[in-house]
Amino acid sequence: MFMYCRNKNPHCILLQETHSTDSDEKFWSNQWGDQITYSHGTTKSAGVAILLNNFPGKIIYTKHDSDGHWSLSVLHIEDSLIILGNIYGYCNISKNKELLTTIEVNVEQLKQRFSTKYVLLGGDWNMVMDEALDRFPNKFANVHPNRTLSDFCNNLGLIDLWRDKHINEKQFSWFKSDASSRSRIDFWLGTDDILKLTSDCSMSPTPLTDHCSINLLITPLPERLRHRGYWKFNANLLKYELYCREIKELVNKILLDDSIITYTKKWEYLKYKIRAYSISFSKNLKRNQDLEEIKLVKELNLLCVKQILTDTDKNNLLTLQAKLDSIYERKAQGAFVRSRAKWTEEGEKNSSYFCRLEKRRQVKNHIQSLIINNNECTDQILIAKEISNFYQNLYCSSFSTQDCDLLLDQVKDFVPQISEDFKEVCDKNISMEELDGAIMCLKLDKSPGPDGLTANFYRHFWVYLREFILQVFKEILCNNSLPHSMKQGVITLIPKPGRDSKVLDNYRPITLLNCDYKLLTYIYTNRLKTGLKDVISETQTGFMSKRSIHNNIRLVQDLLEYSDLVEDKGFILFLDFYKAFDMLEHQFLFKVLQMFGFGPNFCRIIECFYNGTTSSVALPHGTSPRFTINRGVKQGCNISPFLFILAVEVMSIYIKNSKIPKLKVFNHPIIISQLADDTTIFLKNLDQTPKVLELINTFSKASGLTLNLQKCELMAIHDSDLEEAYNIPIKSSVKYLGILITKDAKLSETVNIENKIQNCKSQLNRWLQRDLTLFGRTYLTKMESLSRCIYPAYSMAIPNKHIKAINQLNFNFIWKNRVHYLKKANMVKDFKDGGLQAIDFECLNAVLKVNWLKSFLMNENSIWYCLPRGLFKKIGGIDFVLRCDFGADRLPIKLSAFHKQVLLCWKLMYAHNFTPHQTPIWNNRYVLHRNKSLYLDHWMEKGVWSIRHFLNDNGNWMSYEEFCLLYNLDCSRSQFNTVLNSVPTAVKYLVQNISIQSADLQLPALQLYGVNLLDKSNSNKRLRQHLTNCIFPVRPNKNSILNLFSDSEVNKWRTAYLKYPLSPKAKEVNFKILNNIFPSRELLRQRFNFDTNSCTFCDNDIETTDHLFFFCMHTGTFWGNFQDWISTKLFLSHPLKREDIIFGTTHRDKRTDLILNNLLILAKFFIHSCKWGNRKPNFSAFKNLLMDNHFRTLKLMKNKHGIQLLDAYNEVNLFEN
Repeated sequence: MFMYCRNKNPHCILLQETHSTDSDEKFWSNQWGDQITYSHGTTKSAGVAILLNNFPGKIIYTKHDSDGHWSLSVLHIEDSLIILGNIYGYCNISKNKELLTTIEVNVEQLKQRFSTKYVLLGGDWNMVMDEALDRFPNKFANVHPNRTLSDFCNNLGLIDLWRDKHINEKQFSWFKSDASSRSRIDFWLGTDDILKLTSDCSMSPTPLTDHCSINLLITPLPERLRHRGYWKFNANLLKYELYCREIKELVNKILLDDSIITYTKKWEYLKYKIRAYSISFSKNLKRNQDLEEIKLVKELNLLCVKQILTDTDKNNLLTLQAKLDSIYERKAQGAFVRSRAKWTEEGEKNSSYFCRLEKRRQVKNHIQSLIINNNECTDQILIAKEISNFYQNLYCSSFSTQDCDLLLDQVKDFVPQISEDFKEVCDKNISMEELDGAIMCLKLDKSPGPDGLTANFYRHFWVYLREFILQVFKEILCNNSLPHSMKQGVITLIPKPGRDSKVLDNYRPITLLNCDYKLLTYIYTNRLKTGLKDVISETQTGFMSKRSIHNNIRLVQDLLEYSDLVEDKGFILFLDFYKAFDMLEHQFLFKVLQMFGFGPNFCRIIECFYNGTTSSVALPHGTSPRFTINRGVKQGCNISPFLFILAVEVMSIYIKNSKIPKLKVFNHPIIISQLADDTTIFLKNLDQTPKVLELINTFSKASGLTLNLQKCELMAIHDSDLEEAYNIPIKSSVKYLGILITKDAKLSETVNIENKIQNCKSQLNRWLQRDLTLFGRTYLTKMESLSRCIYPAYSMAIPNKHIKAINQLNFNFIWKNRVHYLKKANMVKDFKDGGLQAIDFECLNAVLKVNWLKSFLMNENSIWYCLPRGLFKKIGGIDFVLRCDFGADRLPIKLSAFHKQVLLCWKLMYAHNFTPHQTPIWNNRYVLHRNKSLYLDHWMEKGVWSIRHFLNDNGNWMSYEEFCLLYNLDCSRSQFNTVLNSVPTAVKYLVQNISIQSADLQLPALQLYGVNLLDKSNSNKRLRQHLTNCIFPVRPNKNSILNLFSDSEVNKWRTAYLKYPLSPKAKEVNFKILNNIFPSRELLRQRFNFDTNSCTFCDNDIETTDHLFFFCMHTGTFWGNFQDWISTKLFLSHPLKREDIIFGTTHRDKRTDLILNNLLILAKFFIHSCKWGNRKPNFSAFKNLLMDNHFRTLKLMKNKHGIQLLDAYNEVNLFEN
């Protein structure tokens, strides 16, 4: 039924007599894939449901009874509110009177509450409007209205919408199976305002029911607003061999057409012909697919309008209805098999298919109301006009050559030049190798540009198009002009999250561009990426490889957390540019490219990308007229971000080289940091604000980028009582790059961490209704939870209580918030060790913090580390500190929570091999003076860092005089004694008994798990795996599998099946069996004190996993039949034993192993299903299931594992008798 409804593609469907209950909601919602409102009856009667299907509005209120006979919803669509009712009447006159009275009262209440005149009620009323006209056989010769319904309609002002369109026509919506009784008991009732909007109301035979569907078409929008959107290629056409063959022939035909002179014109003509043929093919395909159904419906309609049905007519009616039912049953079965194949291939894996499953249906980017001239407007014509005018004006240029030259003259001596090699790379001719690389950059299943051709189309026909497109691109470079279609784009408006959607400024304009244009720009984007880092300063982290947004955040937080180390009365100015990408002047960009030294070919092609380009805005009902884009870099174009950061680099250079004194931290000047247009200025004092704004104003006049002063914010590094300065508010907390920056630690924790955890919890809870496996839920903890939690972890300390909360949330979700059958120590292990590869957040957080350390060590002189560099320099520098056996709380410097956690995470990973002579005494947690560790810089400079340095060659303690003389050290006797007395006596005793010369002493190496810290092989994954093994050292699952097989065999049984083309559920059962956690009755008794542990099948023996799957007599019979069957197809080197069935089997050839191990897992899953279905395993049923489900699913699979298994099956004729 759902398939029929989806095939008809209405926005709203009303179903009656659903026989639904609460337990059905989860399954129905999953199957339908959109919103459903219910009023449940019982499993045997009543029940109504309203199904939405890409509905261009939303339900704002719903109310229903408790018996499944009515449901009322208030719909908000366009600028109107509609009361929609779904009614299922009783087969009892008195009950129907009560029903209509109840509905009338509730409708009146809703009309008053929501002030609407639009009321629409539909359903199976189990009553007719007119006993003479709407029922057969009838008891009345003349008009005889149903008084109950008439009164109901009069009271609410309702009209029978079908009857209004078919005044004296006799047609029935319900038929008794033998057609002896017929009636029109299904109909729509609407107010006069609904009737005015009704363009059609018709009946149509429906499969799988004895009722017709009553189809209502309402067109509430003015005709002048209804436009079709632009055409988009349907990727399903690629499945048809005829279509693909015709496209290939079309390409060859146009390539060889000498009447079209240039490749560019041929390409434009080819795209036109592809579009025309695709539309034609789709229409014919749809027509042919629906031909049988259309024919049946027409014949059924002819019978339905007949007043007298002969016996032949009655038989035909039954036959035609059965055929219609059969069509949808076949469609449903085919869809089910295809869906199962898709799920087996991509389900519960890191795939877009899986990630899309729980994406909430997005309300279409449909602006229902807009603030125009300070008034809220809901008129769609005025809204469309306002949007169109806004973007036409936004992209109008106001470039001033004079202002541009004034700025560039001031910075030209400071602008770095690109290297000659990089210049040549950007200027060279396009190669086929580059084009082949570009096609792989196009993402599949994305919205196309105005020509409608998707990346799917290009990828599919690439072999036939690549040479053609290369010649087109060469012509473009030669002529310095794009073809007409490549100059076009369509702007779609995306609402910014958390902003008022009624304000047009709060939408992000994304330009949808044609794929051929994207291919060309990808080539130059890939070239730019190779050398841009040499001219873009490190203070710009946006879009640059190996640069991190977290550095920007951390620098600001360092200044606030170590404000006592900043001598200046510093302030941080957070700038906001108004629609920065859309305001950048093209001419300014072109001049900047020349100033950086880009060659003439590159500069010409960039100008070519922008000269004469046009766009239209996707409006709620069509698109706006096209207009020229005279400024701005297109958001949605892959090269735009890199051109933009080249342009704003000029601002950075201008400010850095201005005469404004810079804020200094440990004598290191800092003034600016950027992430694309997100710019932060570090002020030495508040008086610098107008000077900085003046510089930015000069840049704005030249570039087009304009400050939005209303959104700029100041923040004091030290405490300040001021609330604003120079019309800019001074805030105590600022949202910066997704993190709340504040000195209030509690507020920071709440907003940045606790709120994030709550968000993760709500995201995970949405998935709980899906029947996923352990594997799928484990993956979801990474996708929906950890992916969100790691963002603050990069730049903040995560308190232990929050680490525990994140772990608890994730591991509870894996087990559906129920009992954990595996310990966390097991779950975090690799698959080969019997784990689920779950991630412990403590380990993940530690790896992120150690990564910060690695970046610090590799870029110690970077601006991002100026404060921690100066701080750690006080105790020997970060490189030395990491080699010390420190205690973070004992160090003689005050550390922020972040840096403390960094050091603690280092200690968690770093193995300090204690030796009394090799371990530094500085920063040592055991060498303390007044409860703090020691560090003397001038001693360290003289090479004194070990306790061994206090002993002479004879192993005796040196006197103060001997020590100072040997190391040429100027220190007081008191200082000498302080250091020596701080060393524990036990350490002194140990070191005296070790014979080693001071010259042989070496500081500990910076290694993690035997590899140099900065070595590339120390990847995140490696560090996390090693740390996981350290924190959770217990080897998991010490069951018989480890005793029966070698390590390599154990690894094979635990991992090989994961790649098999089997359903996730079958793999989950196998996982549980391998790890001895299958919920047999004995295990449930042991763990949860269940009363019974007798076998589900035989009811005699104790139901252990081994018994259920092997030793039970019923299971034994199943395996005997299985072996008899498989022995006729495969040569088995030995009969199947318990170990083969429980763990897996190994024979001489790989094909036998592949087939047998797949079938064994399927058989175990079948036994599992029989257990929970409370039926005994039957081999014939299993074999039928293999044929009907498994084999048919394999035939539709496209991945190599599915193809390999299917080939193996066919080679041995597995499913032939």
